Amino acid sequence: MDDKEAIDLLEKQIKILERAGIDMSGDREFFYVGEWDLALEGVYVAHKKHPGVLNSQEVQALVDDFGMDTSEFDR
Repeated sequence: MDDKEAIDLLEKQIKILERAGIDMSGDREFFYVGEWDLALEGVYVAHKKHPGVLNSQEVQALVDDFGMDTSEFDR
């Protein structure tokens, strides 16, 4: 996926979490200022805390695309 697709998918994930009632305000701020990797960390952590809200394959695609090391969040 190209950068625009990844950023669009990241925003989609944030919106889904927000609609589920999860506070993503801090992560949305990171997103708005272009700190996409920090926003993705928030999405990833929210995904781990609230399984079933997001599509796991889409989250993993973002993690892979951004080259994010999730080991500290998987403990």
